[in-house]
Amino acid sequence: MPRPSTEHVSDPDPRRVSVELTNICNLHCSYCVRDEEQLYHSPASYFPAGLLRQIIRGARAAYGSKYVSFTGGEVTLHPRFCEIVETIKAENAQFGFVTNGFHFDRVYPILLANREALRVVAFSIDGATREAHDRWRGEGSFVRVIRAVTKCYVEGLPFIFKAGIRRDTVPQLEAMALLAARLGAIGIDFSHLLPTSAQAEDELALSREERTHAEQEIGALANILKMRVAIAVGHYNVHPDPPCANLRGVSCNVDYRGRLTLCCNLAGYRGAEGEADVVADLNREDFTAAYERLQEVARKQLERRRQALAAHELAGREPDLHTGSPCLFCLQSFGKIPWHQQPTV
Repeated sequence: MPRPSTEHVSDPDPRRVSVELTNICNLHCSYCVRDEEQLYHSPASYFPAGLLRQIIRGARAAYGSKYVSFTGGEVTLHPRFCEIVETIKAENAQFGFVTNGFHFDRVYPILLANREALRVVAFSIDGATREAHDRWRGEGSFVRVIRAVTKCYVEGLPFIFKAGIRRDTVPQLEAMALLAARLGAIGIDFSHLLPTSAQAEDELALSREERTHAEQEIGALANILKMRVAIAVGHYNVHPDPPCANLRGVSCNVDYRGRLTLCCNLAGYRGAEGEADVVADLNREDFTAAYERLQEVARKQLERRRQALAAHELAGREPDLHTGSPCLFCLQSFGKIPWHQQPTV
């Protein structure tokens, strides 16, 4: 039985462009960061497949990217998924995507036919058991994702798990990592909750101390397990240097409408007040010129973060969580979490 290749994934290349393939999803996870209206009440919209070639070439010329990461909505619902994958292959690039696994059978044959262009499939999970996972995603979801994972393993397609760090998942961190290892995953990526309301933040988010304990446990798992165990950028980090690929200028996001934005975590955010992270419609504008403006947005955000960190240092205070966490700071800066006031120093 072939084992999934770990090439390109054990040391992920941050140079990438994220592309949202659709605004819709077949599941209804209450913690999802995507706008409720777009996900479930607006007509289905799909990323214009003909735009992909320009984006790949533009990102390659701008910062050497040869990798496209697809997000959604649910990626596998795009009706032209085959054409999209074949465009990636024709451009000598690679792709990966995040999926809930529910409709994996739709794209499985396409992946087999284009496996040399596939870097990784990322399956999102909400627990190590059927009960824990289906609590958020609905009955039958866990079975579907396990079937999809098994198909990948049998054919040697590289896959990872993605799991959120929330109050309900903290007791399952080890169990989720062991599940991934036993099923043949080449890694598991944990990420802190991105809150979409004051209520969600109160009910699901961890305090700074609790986050530290969770990160320590994940670090211990990384030292024990042979597969890659990692935490996404949103951990507490008060160093003023660029904390992520997007603010370093080697990654960006294109939403399902074809608009260039700073980060996939900011795009279409549920409950947001504005879209200051959106700089251009690539249906009407060349990638190169738009990307230059995006870099100015990133530079201003970095300076905003440096000033906030410096203000806390000058006052002799340790930065609060929403200043110290790069993701929370960006959400706050761009008006994505309007219920949370700017911190005072």
